[in-house]
Amino acid sequence: MRDIGRRIQRYRLSRYARPEGGGFRVPRWAWIALAVWLLWAGVVSEHSFYQLWRVRHMATREHEQLLETQAEVERLEGEAKDPQARKLEAERLLREQDGWSRKDEIIFRIDGADTTRHGD
Repeated sequence: MRDIGRRIQRYRLSRYARPEGGGFRVPRWAWIALAVWLLWAGVVSEHSFYQLWRVRHMATREHEQLLETQAEVERLEGEAKDPQARKLEAERLLREQDGWSRKDEIIFRIDGADTTRHGD
């Protein structure tokens, strides 16, 4: 008896199945609409995935640059507060710009040489 019941059940289910044996099919227009939306959302729109990626990348770079600048500011503030560093910087400026020398040091000046330009 069970065998007949199963056969009837299979027959009833197979009557309503698709001939190709597939289940739910997505219409072709839905695939086209999905492709157009992905193109618009990924590249074309003002808030596209590509634009969001670029903004995130720029924010990361700017954050790294901010951290480097903060470290540089802390270093310069430390030098500005350190009396020994201020003394060495003042001495360097006097030697380079004004041509001063240390005790027992001889400076030779060459006529026509530009002493104010450094690094060019």
